[in-house]
Amino acid sequence: MYRSLLTLILGAAVAACVQAEAPPAADPTTRPLDVMPPGFDAALVRSDLLATVQERFGAAALERALRAPTYVIVKRFAGMAPPPPPGAGPDWQAPTPAALLIRESAGWLVATPDGWRAADAEAAAELEALLADPRFWSEPAYTEPCPDFGANLLLLKLPGRAETVRNSLCMSQAARAVQAALRA
Repeated sequence: MYRSLLTLILGAAVAACVQAEAPPAADPTTRPLDVMPPGFDAALVRSDLLATVQERFGAAALERALRAPTYVIVKRFAGMAPPPPPGAGPDWQAPTPAALLIRESAGWLVATPDGWRAADAEAAAELEALLADPRFWSEPAYTEPCPDFGANLLLLKLPGRAETVRNSLCMSQAARAVQAALRA
């Protein structure tokens, strides 16, 4: 009995350490989420990110990104939402910033509603450093919540690595990468 229990515990511990891989495909035409439901569902995070960038930057930008060897797609849900701006209606919601980046031979490019632009050099350097840091790759795909933090969603593809999906509800390397991508 103890051996079976120990085997189950060790199996669960190993499973918790394994990075969740994104499903091979998701429907990018799904409507972007206004709020993130509790828990972690890699397919839901991926679908929301794809739907969000398609809505904000267009299908062509999303297709180009998904063909690129390196892409970063991020979105940030507010934790403790700021107060509504003056004159906001009763349906006002806190903004959910998002970014779509690709890395090409000339460096990082950021999608805009009108096309692509070069990324901010300082933010791009910070993103590069975070993605090169072993701590980024050793943290879990889901970071447990801390008060008023919100959610930092990340979809990342690098050469030689499987597509990575993260949901950080507290400070983490992935949350720092989301913040750097949003500043890019």
